[in-house]
Amino acid sequence: MKHIILVLVLMAFGVKAVAQSVESPNYGLKAPLTAEIVRVDFNEKATVVWLTIMSDINNAWFCIDRNTFLVRPDGVKLKLTGLTGLPFCPATYKFKRPGEKTSFSLTFPATGMLPWFSVVEECMGGCLSFRGIVTDQALNNKLNEAYSLSDRGEDAAAYRLLEEIINETDSLNLGIEGSVYTSLILIDHRLGRTETARVWYNRMMTSDTPDLVLYRETLRKEGVEF
Repeated sequence: MKHIILVLVLMAFGVKAVAQSVESPNYGLKAPLTAEIVRVDFNEKATVVWLTIMSDINNAWFCIDRNTFLVRPDGVKLKLTGLTGLPFCPATYKFKRPGEKTSFSLTFPATGMLPWFSVVEECMGGCLSFRGIVTDQALNNKLNEAYSLSDRGEDAAAYRLLEEIINETDSLNLGIEGSVYTSLILIDHRLGRTETARVWYNRMMTSDTPDLVLYRETLRKEGVEF
């Protein structure tokens, strides 16, 4: 009997060690703007991304294309294996009113804990996309603090923290890197520090920033080009 109990305890610890969750992770770029990631679960059977999406217009609808992928840091794409809460296209979920929010989940083959990853739906338009999803809790906490400072108008404090983050993570080529560079560039640009913004821009362009083309386009839309 004691042997059985010991085995069960060891199994429980083993499952706990394998299964890991990340709550409300940060990310670099996303579409649509009303989509959010609630949680990511990594376990021995699958990687599951839990999300919400909200309608911001009348007669809105949404669906998920079967060609939706989890993209690992090495660029390998893992195809969606399960979907709950929304239908596969061409069927659609029709929102009843603006402001309505619905929850859904995307299941992919097991990846183990990843340092970062992206979710990309390949479709004709209005595709779901989250680039550079952060899985490190310490980094998420720092990013949350930096974005909170920025939202409160405390640009100097936010800038110092973002600079610290990029200097600590630049060599890791994390998916969030382009977002941090972009934030630094936009703060300098807003404050009229053109030459400092140019230095960050050039550093981003010469680094191995994932999704670099997308971040360059984001800056161009904000009126920042060098």
